[in-house]
Amino acid sequence: MIVKTFKVRKKGLVICGGILIALLVILIVCGIVHKATVKTYPMKTESERQKFMSEMGWEVSEEYTSCKVVSIPEEFNETYESYNELQKEQGFNLKKYKGEMVEIYTYAVYNYPGNSENVVINLMVFDGSLIGGDVSCNELDGFMQGLKNPDPDSKASLDEKESEEEEIVEEESEDSESSAAKSKKDKEKADNSSSDVNSKSDKKQVKNAFDSSVDSNSAESDMNDEETETETANVTDSNDTEESSTEPSSENTSVESSSQQW
Repeated sequence: MIVKTFKVRKKGLVICGGILIALLVILIVCGIVHKATVKTYPMKTESERQKFMSEMGWEVSEEYTSCKVVSIPEEFNETYESYNELQKEQGFNLKKYKGEMVEIYTYAVYNYPGNSENVVINLMVFDGSLIGGDVSCNELDGFMQGLKNPDPDSKASLDEKESEEEEIVEEESEDSESSAAKSKKDKEKADNSSSDVNSKSDKKQVKNAFDSSVDSNSAESDMNDEETETETANVTDSNDTEESSTEPSSENTSVESSSQQW
């Protein structure tokens, strides 16, 4: 049996120990930095989830609309690889949880910029902590993005948009009321004009009737005057005739009287 022995110097041991300690320190520092970089979000209670979504800039439903438990597959297909890329951009990595059962909480989002319907936020929770999630639209031409609101002032923008819409509605209402008032005024004017025309027509008819009555009375008066003149003439002629017939009789009487004297 052959035994080989090596003589190690103390100086070499010190150097190796120093190298090992340095590597250990580097690993510890890297772990601390990594933990500091990847912030953990507790998701055990509803208030914690609501607080997180508010910090992300979202206005959501007071309670989750659904909660389901899914299994992270051992092997990622193309869809999971693409989805995990989105998670990596947010500081998460679902490959750490392959084969694990995770909870997915879904909430309705009310202040997504330019779209306030059919938008939801999904929170993936494992062992009471957030491990991933997304904001997506359920429509056919929908979208998917990270958990942070890209427009922190979206609420103000939404309020301004609603205010503008209200102003437009008020202006349209005022225009409608103005048009209705103008239409009413025009109708009243037309009615008054029609009434004036009818009044003028009635006055004209009355005048015509009055003129006709005057003409009729004048004609009757003329006829009466003519009849009176005729009767007067007839009476005069009759008187003349009687006087004429009376004078010869008187003459005859005188003749007869003279004859008797002779």
